[in-house]
Amino acid sequence: MAPPDWAVRLVRAGRGLLFLDELSTAPPAVQAALLRLVLERRIGALRLPPGVRIVAAANPRASAADGWELSPPLANRFVHLQWTHDTEVVVRGLGGTWPRATLPRLDPEKLPAAVAFARRAVCGLLTARPGLVHRLPSGETRRGGPWPSPRSWEMTLHLIAFATAAGSSRDVLSLLVRGTVGDGPGLELLASLDRMDLPDPETLLADPAGAVLPERGDLRQAALDGVVAAVRSRPEKWRWDAAWTLLVKAVETGPPDVVVVPATTLAALRREDWDVPASIERLAGVVSLSRRADDARSRTAARAAR
Repeated sequence: MAPPDWAVRLVRAGRGLLFLDELSTAPPAVQAALLRLVLERRIGALRLPPGVRIVAAANPRASAADGWELSPPLANRFVHLQWTHDTEVVVRGLGGTWPRATLPRLDPEKLPAAVAFARRAVCGLLTARPGLVHRLPSGETRRGGPWPSPRSWEMTLHLIAFATAAGSSRDVLSLLVRGTVGDGPGLELLASLDRMDLPDPETLLADPAGAVLPERGDLRQAALDGVVAAVRSRPEKWRWDAAWTLLVKAVETGPPDVVVVPATTLAALRREDWDVPASIERLAGVVSLSRRADDARSRTAARAAR
């Protein structure tokens, strides 16, 4: 019953990396024994120090040597990251130049706000979608991957907070979230994060000249739609004019197609005593071109159907 040598050495060192290689070759009995190690960090009477990290690697069952699917309880204790080979990196490495990985550095001053942001995102999604709190996949193969549970949602919350405080890229955040709760729930959460990042429509209307619109086309479209919705809910002349100023700015600083629908909707909100702002002329060509393109597409489809 003596603890293994590697556990004793990790405890003495106080920090280190426990690497569980070829995890998919472990039979169910061994996987069951790993549950306490992975979750509680205990092996026998020893508890691994907080400075010890637990990492595993596994091949898919089809390509593993005498492989097994990971049991759902064990799979739910890990963040699953799919490894793909980058041809350029491999070629350069074999030539003698392997890249150096730069670890992200967490900004302690940003951490409290990042934790609050992560809590709002996860709790907001689960409040709207309670069925995602615990959803065990139906297929045997999918059960050996990431799936949503209270445990994996807590892991997701931590990852969002740390990634936000460290300034990690969107791609990294996507890999982490989808690798923890799965593609479906993960993509829903990422979409809700995008909505949280959208600027307040009232702030944009208050200072349209100094407004900063999102760079991504889909987020810019959503921000402009939110502005038009705000004008519709409280239609006033100055708000209507400010919305047109924002649409013109969107055309001047990004792809013009994102303003077509908001511009058409905003024009329909005009009251009879509201003068048309001069800036609307800059949008006339964009809307007209879009309509001509739609008409041409409709005529093409009609001819094809004959």
